[in-house]
Amino acid sequence: MPKYLTENLKWVSFYPQWSTSFYVNKAGYFDERPEIVTGVTQLIVLILLPLLLFKSLWFLFLTPFLLFGWGKLYINLPIHTGIQDCDSASWGWYYYHDAIWFCVGGGGNFSGGRKTKSISMPWCLEWVRTSWLMSDGNWFHETKKNRVDWGGGVDKIGTYEWREKNKWKEVHSFTDSFDSTTVNATISVEEREWRPKWFKWTSLFKKVSTSIGIEFDNEVGKRKGSWKGGTVGCGYKLLKGETPLECLRRMEKERKF
Repeated sequence: MPKYLTENLKWVSFYPQWSTSFYVNKAGYFDERPEIVTGVTQLIVLILLPLLLFKSLWFLFLTPFLLFGWGKLYINLPIHTGIQDCDSASWGWYYYHDAIWFCVGGGGNFSGGRKTKSISMPWCLEWVRTSWLMSDGNWFHETKKNRVDWGGGVDKIGTYEWREKNKWKEVHSFTDSFDSTTVNATISVEEREWRPKWFKWTSLFKKVSTSIGIEFDNEVGKRKGSWKGGTVGCGYKLLKGETPLECLRRMEKERKF
């Protein structure tokens, strides 16, 4: 009976979900056996394509199913590699975060991890700006061409220190839901905008998210006082027509730290 350097002795693992990948790992997750990651329908298409290639035009309709399928499979091959790693070299491709990623080898997690190259889809969102509401009612915008200067002092417009000193702020009490203690919460307002990669020139398809930033003057949550530490700051989505204070009160009721 062969002994494998592995945490899971299964040869095949099946998950009832969509599969958007087809790649081969030199070894699995702390499993010395080479691993194929794909989907049930993708395997079926691979088998059918050679049969239909010269006999029917149906192979053209099946081609897209090489990219997307159902029934995710992890297939481990009965080969001893002696590799103990969590991210070995890989070859193939997978779809993730609006991009197709091509696996082109690599040296394992302890040697830099798998090597990949990617192609972003036209609808892939890219950051355009982050804006902060200032105390005078105007907005300060950070963009790729107008980055925040992290070392220029409070008197230079556009620096981090200047922004923190001049942005709009309010201080309100906040009740910690963990133990009902009260702390002070300093809130501010910020906004982020993303646009599709191929349509950054127009605001027609933009995605904008407005939120409040919260800084507590003491730790909150169940981890406060421990070596991990409690929460000292966070953000919360600001709803349309909602004031920053109303947003803080809603977070006070909804969020558990």
